[in-house]
Amino acid sequence: MSESSKAGLPDPCAPVWPEVTLPKAWLDDVNMLSRDGFDRFWRRIFSKKKPPAKLPEGMYGADCVPRYALQDFHNLPNGVYSLRLSRGYITGFDISMLGHLERGRGWIANSLGAGNSFLDVGCGGGKTAAAIARSGATDVWGLDPSPYLLKHAAADHPGVRFIQGVVEDLPFCDQRFDGVAACFLFHEVPPRYIQQALQEIARVLKPGGRLVIMEPSAEQYYAGWWPMVRRYGLFGIYFKWLAGFVYEPFINSWHQFDLKQGLSQVGMELVEDEMGMPMRNIVAIKST
Repeated sequence: MSESSKAGLPDPCAPVWPEVTLPKAWLDDVNMLSRDGFDRFWRRIFSKKKPPAKLPEGMYGADCVPRYALQDFHNLPNGVYSLRLSRGYITGFDISMLGHLERGRGWIANSLGAGNSFLDVGCGGGKTAAAIARSGATDVWGLDPSPYLLKHAAADHPGVRFIQGVVEDLPFCDQRFDGVAACFLFHEVPPRYIQQALQEIARVLKPGGRLVIMEPSAEQYYAGWWPMVRRYGLFGIYFKWLAGFVYEPFINSWHQFDLKQGLSQVGMELVEDEMGMPMRNIVAIKST
């Protein structure tokens, strides 16, 4: 859909997710109590070769899932297209980040500023969108390509509307939102789509609206072991190991992307870019 055709686009209809039946993936039929099943599962996690996820036949919204989103991000077998693993992923991701994600979501909600209409792109299990809703906003949307994650998100956070989609082709009209949040999304977008995603975000933002981004810090990927130990102790060792273990095929391209220039090209100004550890916190404002 071209940009001009979205000027008067009505809001998409959010599915009634409790009524959406999702089929099993191959992983859901693996007997984890058997030796073969156990071996198959763990070989997939630790394998350096990551074949794309196989979408279950008849899966709701299969045509909404781009090829790049079929990656085994974070070493999750079959990506996030599994009844068995999608719930555990939502919980396990927070645990693996040792509480930093929960605090970061509060920072995102506060940094979005005034307004009532907000969009969380790459919402996953919906926790960031829910944090925004708890701040008092009543028009909050979450968008993600995985119907498995969205089904959980809708069950956990009924005050948010969740729809399937991708950040580089947002199904909303121009100037729809006061703010857009992106938590751990951009490093999972191929470099050829990042500028397109920024263009789409700028399009749906109102003048003066904010884009708030939280991403993994580059420090844990590129700093040496000894500097990480000296600066952060055991936490530095842990996050350095975690960065090397999880599968992130586009992480280097994201860290090399000139975000200030990319934002400028779509009429946005970078006003905050703090490289902490393990988070990088970013705020940009659309020109009025």
